[in-house]
Amino acid sequence: MAERMVSNPRHAELQRLLAEAESRAQEVRQAYQRAVGAMRSGKVWTGPTADKWTAELEDRHQRLGRLAQRVVDAIEEELRRLPPLVTETEANAMRREMAGRT
Repeated sequence: MAERMVSNPRHAELQRLLAEAESRAQEVRQAYQRAVGAMRSGKVWTGPTADKWTAELEDRHQRLGRLAQRVVDAIEEELRRLPPLVTETEANAMRREMAGRT
């Protein structure tokens, strides 16, 4: 008789982590939007130094967004590698291993 299949606890944990990473990635993507918008308006600071600083700020904004997306992508990739269901024995072993890490 085949062993009963249950939810993979690692898969479930990665799904929770993915939701958190997506939420944080959204925050990161918005982190500099107001500052960039204010600088681009020309009402805050103008001139060559302001232009250079604005360009650097925009670069950081874009870089952080890309890095946050890489984290999300890595979690999604790992989720694709893990089966959503495992045997009950495997799930119990995973839970013990995960409990040992906390």
